[in-house]
Amino acid sequence: MTRDPLPAPMDCAELSRSVEAFLDGEFEAREQAEAEAHLAGCERCRALTEAEAARLTALRARLREAMGPASPAGRCPAALRRRVSTALARERRPLWRRILSPVPLATAAACAAGALVVLASHGGGDLLVEEAVKKHHRGLPLEVTTASVGPEAIPGWFAGKLDFKPTPPQFKAQEARVVGARLSHLREYPAAYIRYDLPRGQAGLFIIDDPDRRYVAAGREVQVGPRTLRVVNAKGYNVAVWRQDEIVYSLVSDLGEDDLFQLVRDAQAR
Repeated sequence: MTRDPLPAPMDCAELSRSVEAFLDGEFEAREQAEAEAHLAGCERCRALTEAEAARLTALRARLREAMGPASPAGRCPAALRRRVSTALARERRPLWRRILSPVPLATAAACAAGALVVLASHGGGDLLVEEAVKKHHRGLPLEVTTASVGPEAIPGWFAGKLDFKPTPPQFKAQEARVVGARLSHLREYPAAYIRYDLPRGQAGLFIIDDPDRRYVAAGREVQVGPRTLRVVNAKGYNVAVWRQDEIVYSLVSDLGEDDLFQLVRDAQAR
């Protein structure tokens, strides 16, 4: 199956939101290349990045001075300082949390409400499917893998990390083997993302909570068992979207439509 190359998604707004993560080296290789390509042609973002780098350098210098051995705050035992530093390194927030965290809650709520209205009236399903395809295609690193916790532990890994309980369908292991998971988001919706190995290629499942039923997927409607799917082809991937009560599932796959339907049908039977 031939895929059209996906356009580089990095733009001024995205870079400005994540400039601190870029400077801290939190981008994976593809994101880093996209950011550098954007900076090479955008004088405004170069100036923003240089100013932020200077601010962070000055801030770190002040922190080193304030927390140095000669200061009152820096006189805690060296072993304790090492343990705190190690704990902080392990608990680094996911990139999407860092992007969203500087936005005041009231502002974020207002923006989200406005965005929902736009999505609901201007093909929001299309935008969310495109976002799912783009994120799956980029292959961002997983935060947890079955090699470390086992496939049965993946759903429980999301506990406390999302405001809803994602329950993935039970695919047959020989048809879709769980590889791992990460936190993600589709537009303003926080999402669980689970990656699967298929007999040929990979699939990515995004699970979001949509209690207000604003997400109406585009595409062709297909009845698969008791479930109604929406099927969309985007950038060479087939995407199946279905709803179970307030939860929406978007499965991005390398499968042909018939194999995709069979995969979903078998999961429903299980």
